[in-house]
Amino acid sequence: MGMHSAPRKFRPARTSAEARFRLKRSLTPQRTGTQFVITVLFLILGFTLTAAISANRSDAILSNARQSDLVSLLDDLAQREARLEAENSRLETARETLLGGDEYSALNEAKRRANALGVLAGSEQIIATGIEITITGNLSSATLLDAIQELRDSGAVAIQISDPELAIRIVANSWFADSANGVTIGGTALQVPILISVIGDPTVLIPAIKIPGGLVDTVGAGGGQISIGESQSVNISATVPLPNS
Repeated sequence: MGMHSAPRKFRPARTSAEARFRLKRSLTPQRTGTQFVITVLFLILGFTLTAAISANRSDAILSNARQSDLVSLLDDLAQREARLEAENSRLETARETLLGGDEYSALNEAKRRANALGVLAGSEQIIATGIEITITGNLSSATLLDAIQELRDSGAVAIQISDPELAIRIVANSWFADSANGVTIGGTALQVPILISVIGDPTVLIPAIKIPGGLVDTVGAGGGQISIGESQSVNISATVPLPNS
Protein backbone atom coordinates (compact mmCIF):
# COMPACT_ATOMS: atom_id res chain seq x y z
CA MET A 1 0.00 0.00 0.00
CA GLY A 2 1.53 3.28 -1.12
CA MET A 3 2.43 6.09 1.18
CA HIS A 4 0.69 9.45 0.69
CA SER A 5 2.00 12.71 2.05
CA ALA A 6 -0.44 14.67 4.10
CA PRO A 7 -1.74 17.83 2.47
CA ARG A 8 0.03 21.00 3.52
CA LYS A 9 -2.07 22.95 5.99
CA PHE A 10 -3.01 26.48 4.98
CA ARG A 11 -1.76 29.08 7.42
CA PRO A 12 -3.47 32.48 7.31
CA ALA A 13 -1.28 35.47 6.61
CA ARG A 14 -0.18 37.22 9.73
CA THR A 15 0.30 40.66 8.17
CA SER A 16 -1.08 42.64 5.22
CA ALA A 17 2.39 42.65 3.62
CA GLU A 18 2.53 38.85 3.77
CA ALA A 19 -0.95 38.67 2.24
CA ARG A 20 0.08 40.93 -0.67
CA PHE A 21 3.22 38.82 -1.21
CA ARG A 22 1.18 35.61 -1.37
CA LEU A 23 -1.29 37.16 -3.81
CA LYS A 24 1.48 38.43 -6.06
CA ARG A 25 3.21 35.03 -6.05
CA SER A 26 -0.02 33.23 -6.91
CA LEU A 27 -0.64 35.53 -9.89
CA THR A 28 2.93 35.30 -11.22
CA PRO A 29 3.38 32.55 -13.89
CA GLN A 30 5.68 29.82 -12.66
CA ARG A 31 8.32 28.90 -15.20
CA THR A 32 9.08 25.21 -15.22
CA GLY A 33 11.37 22.99 -17.25
CA THR A 34 8.33 21.51 -19.01
CA GLN A 35 7.14 24.94 -20.12
CA PHE A 36 10.60 25.74 -21.48
CA VAL A 37 10.70 22.51 -23.49
CA ILE A 38 7.21 23.17 -24.89
CA THR A 39 8.23 26.71 -25.93
CA VAL A 40 11.30 25.39 -27.75
CA LEU A 41 9.20 22.74 -29.50
CA PHE A 42 6.72 25.37 -30.70
CA LEU A 43 9.58 27.52 -32.04
CA ILE A 44 11.02 24.55 -33.93
CA LEU A 45 7.58 23.66 -35.27
CA GLY A 46 7.00 27.22 -36.48
CA PHE A 47 10.36 27.32 -38.25
CA THR A 48 9.69 23.95 -39.87
CA LEU A 49 6.26 25.02 -41.11
CA THR A 50 7.66 28.27 -42.54
CA ALA A 51 10.42 26.41 -44.37
CA ALA A 52 7.91 23.86 -45.70
CA ILE A 53 5.59 26.59 -47.01
CA SER A 54 8.49 28.37 -48.75
CA ALA A 55 9.66 25.09 -50.27
CA ASN A 56 6.14 24.28 -51.49
CA ARG A 57 5.86 27.68 -53.15
CA SER A 58 9.21 27.23 -54.88
CA ASP A 59 8.23 23.71 -55.97
CA ALA A 60 4.93 25.03 -57.35
CA ILE A 61 6.72 27.69 -59.41
CA LEU A 62 9.20 25.16 -60.77
CA SER A 63 6.50 22.56 -61.49
CA ASN A 64 4.62 25.07 -63.65
CA ALA A 65 7.71 26.14 -65.59
CA ARG A 66 8.43 24.88 -69.08
CA GLN A 67 11.32 22.51 -69.68
CA SER A 68 13.19 25.15 -71.68
CA ASP A 69 12.77 27.61 -68.78
CA LEU A 70 14.16 25.08 -66.31
CA VAL A 71 17.14 24.44 -68.57
CA SER A 72 17.79 28.19 -68.75
CA LEU A 73 17.58 28.49 -64.97
CA LEU A 74 20.00 25.62 -64.42
CA ASP A 75 22.40 27.01 -67.00
CA ASP A 76 22.29 30.44 -65.34
CA LEU A 77 23.00 28.92 -61.92
CA ALA A 78 25.89 26.89 -63.34
CA GLN A 79 27.39 30.01 -64.92
CA ARG A 80 27.10 31.94 -61.67
CA GLU A 81 28.79 29.12 -59.77
CA ALA A 82 31.62 29.04 -62.31
CA ARG A 83 32.10 32.82 -62.01
CA LEU A 84 32.24 32.62 -58.22
CA GLU A 85 34.80 29.80 -58.36
CA ALA A 86 36.91 31.75 -60.84
CA GLU A 87 36.76 34.87 -58.67
CA ASN A 88 37.72 32.84 -55.62
CA SER A 89 40.72 31.39 -57.45
CA ARG A 90 41.78 34.83 -58.62
CA LEU A 91 41.55 36.25 -55.10
CA GLU A 92 43.58 33.35 -53.71
CA THR A 93 46.26 33.97 -56.33
CA ALA A 94 46.29 37.68 -55.52
CA ARG A 95 46.62 36.89 -51.83
CA GLU A 96 49.61 34.62 -52.46
CA THR A 97 51.17 37.32 -54.61
CA LEU A 98 50.81 39.93 -51.90
CA LEU A 99 52.08 37.64 -49.14
CA GLY A 100 54.95 35.91 -50.87
CA GLY A 101 55.64 37.69 -54.14
CA ASP A 102 58.28 40.29 -54.90
CA GLU A 103 57.74 44.01 -54.40
CA TYR A 104 57.03 44.65 -58.10
CA SER A 105 54.27 42.03 -58.28
CA ALA A 106 52.72 43.28 -55.06
CA LEU A 107 52.74 46.86 -56.34
CA ASN A 108 51.07 45.84 -59.61
CA GLU A 109 48.41 43.90 -57.72
CA ALA A 110 47.78 46.87 -55.44
CA LYS A 111 47.35 49.16 -58.46
CA ARG A 112 44.98 46.69 -60.10
CA ARG A 113 42.89 46.49 -56.94
CA ALA A 114 42.84 50.28 -56.65
CA ASN A 115 41.60 50.61 -60.23
CA ALA A 116 38.95 47.95 -59.65
CA LEU A 117 37.75 49.70 -56.51
CA GLY A 118 37.62 53.00 -58.40
CA VAL A 119 35.37 51.41 -61.02
CA LEU A 120 33.11 49.89 -58.36
CA ALA A 121 32.88 53.22 -56.52
CA GLY A 122 32.04 54.99 -59.78
CA SER A 123 34.98 57.39 -59.58
CA GLU A 124 36.69 56.09 -62.73
CA GLN A 125 35.52 56.19 -66.34
CA ILE A 126 35.73 52.93 -68.26
CA ILE A 127 35.50 51.77 -71.87
CA ALA A 128 35.35 48.01 -72.36
CA THR A 129 33.34 45.10 -73.72
CA GLY A 130 29.72 44.91 -72.67
CA ILE A 131 26.12 45.43 -73.76
CA GLU A 132 23.77 48.36 -74.31
CA ILE A 133 20.07 48.04 -73.50
CA THR A 134 17.55 50.51 -74.88
CA ILE A 135 14.10 50.68 -73.25
CA THR A 136 11.17 52.64 -74.65
CA GLY A 137 7.56 52.89 -73.53
CA ASN A 138 6.49 52.06 -70.01
CA LEU A 139 9.19 51.51 -67.41
CA SER A 140 8.84 51.39 -63.62
CA SER A 141 11.52 51.92 -61.00
CA ALA A 142 10.87 48.42 -59.61
CA THR A 143 11.56 46.86 -63.02
CA LEU A 144 14.72 48.91 -63.39
CA LEU A 145 15.96 47.94 -59.93
CA ASP A 146 15.36 44.25 -60.67
CA ALA A 147 17.31 44.65 -63.91
CA ILE A 148 20.27 46.22 -62.10
CA GLN A 149 20.31 43.37 -59.59
CA GLU A 150 20.19 40.77 -62.37
CA LEU A 151 23.09 42.46 -64.15
CA ARG A 152 25.17 42.70 -60.99
CA ASP A 153 24.51 39.04 -60.18
CA SER A 154 25.73 38.22 -63.68
CA GLY A 155 29.09 39.90 -63.20
CA ALA A 156 28.48 43.45 -64.41
CA VAL A 157 31.60 45.50 -63.70
CA ALA A 158 30.05 48.93 -64.19
CA ILE A 159 26.58 50.26 -65.10
CA GLN A 160 25.42 53.61 -66.44
CA ILE A 161 21.84 54.71 -67.16
CA SER A 162 21.19 57.67 -69.42
CA ASP A 163 18.54 59.50 -71.40
CA PRO A 164 19.25 61.84 -74.35
CA GLU A 165 20.46 64.57 -71.96
CA LEU A 166 21.78 63.02 -68.75
CA ALA A 167 23.93 60.07 -67.71
CA ILE A 168 24.01 58.58 -64.20
CA ARG A 169 26.55 56.10 -62.82
CA ILE A 170 24.99 53.27 -60.81
CA VAL A 171 26.79 52.51 -57.56
CA ALA A 172 25.99 50.69 -54.33
CA ASN A 173 23.93 53.52 -52.81
CA SER A 174 21.92 54.38 -55.95
CA TRP A 175 18.16 54.47 -55.32
CA PHE A 176 15.22 54.40 -57.70
CA ALA A 177 11.74 55.95 -57.79
CA ASP A 178 8.98 56.49 -60.31
CA SER A 179 8.47 59.88 -61.99
CA ALA A 180 5.88 61.37 -64.33
CA ASN A 181 7.79 60.64 -67.57
CA GLY A 182 10.24 57.95 -66.54
CA VAL A 183 12.28 57.08 -63.48
CA THR A 184 14.28 58.92 -60.85
CA ILE A 185 17.75 57.71 -59.90
CA GLY A 186 19.34 59.18 -56.81
CA GLY A 187 17.01 62.19 -57.06
CA THR A 188 17.73 62.84 -60.75
CA ALA A 189 14.83 62.31 -63.17
CA LEU A 190 15.45 60.48 -66.46
CA GLN A 191 12.93 60.37 -69.26
CA VAL A 192 12.14 57.28 -71.31
CA PRO A 193 13.64 56.15 -73.65
CA ILE A 194 16.69 55.27 -71.57
CA LEU A 195 19.94 53.52 -72.36
CA ILE A 196 21.54 51.09 -69.91
CA SER A 197 25.27 50.72 -70.60
CA VAL A 198 26.87 47.69 -68.94
CA ILE A 199 30.49 46.56 -68.80
CA GLY A 200 30.84 42.79 -68.60
CA ASP A 201 30.74 39.54 -70.53
CA PRO A 202 27.90 39.73 -73.10
CA THR A 203 27.59 35.94 -73.23
CA VAL A 204 26.62 36.00 -69.55
CA LEU A 205 24.77 39.33 -69.31
CA ILE A 206 22.34 38.78 -72.19
CA PRO A 207 21.01 35.39 -70.99
CA ALA A 208 20.58 36.89 -67.51
CA ILE A 209 18.13 39.55 -68.69
CA LYS A 210 16.40 37.16 -71.09
CA ILE A 211 15.77 34.58 -68.40
CA PRO A 212 12.04 33.81 -67.88
CA GLY A 213 10.58 36.52 -65.70
CA GLY A 214 13.63 38.74 -66.25
CA LEU A 215 13.97 42.23 -67.69
CA VAL A 216 12.88 41.38 -71.24
CA ASP A 217 9.70 39.63 -70.07
CA THR A 218 8.88 42.31 -67.49
CA VAL A 219 9.30 45.24 -69.88
CA GLY A 220 7.24 43.48 -72.55
CA ALA A 221 4.47 42.63 -70.08
CA GLY A 222 4.28 46.30 -69.05
CA GLY A 223 3.82 47.49 -72.62
CA GLY A 224 7.39 48.65 -73.18
CA GLN A 225 9.92 47.73 -75.84
CA ILE A 226 13.51 46.64 -75.31
CA SER A 227 16.49 46.12 -77.58
CA ILE A 228 19.91 44.70 -76.70
CA GLY A 229 23.21 45.13 -78.48
CA GLU A 230 26.78 43.95 -77.87
CA SER A 231 29.78 46.25 -78.16
CA GLN A 232 33.52 45.99 -77.73
CA SER A 233 33.68 49.62 -76.59
CA VAL A 234 30.84 50.41 -74.23
CA ASN A 235 31.60 53.89 -72.89
CA ILE A 236 30.71 54.63 -69.28
CA SER A 237 31.68 58.26 -68.79
CA ALA A 238 29.54 59.32 -65.82
CA THR A 239 31.39 59.33 -62.51
CA VAL A 240 30.55 59.79 -58.85
CA PRO A 241 32.73 62.35 -57.06
CA LEU A 242 34.60 61.02 -54.07
CA PRO A 243 33.56 62.51 -50.72
CA ASN A 244 35.87 65.12 -49.27
CA SER A 245 37.97 63.69 -46.47
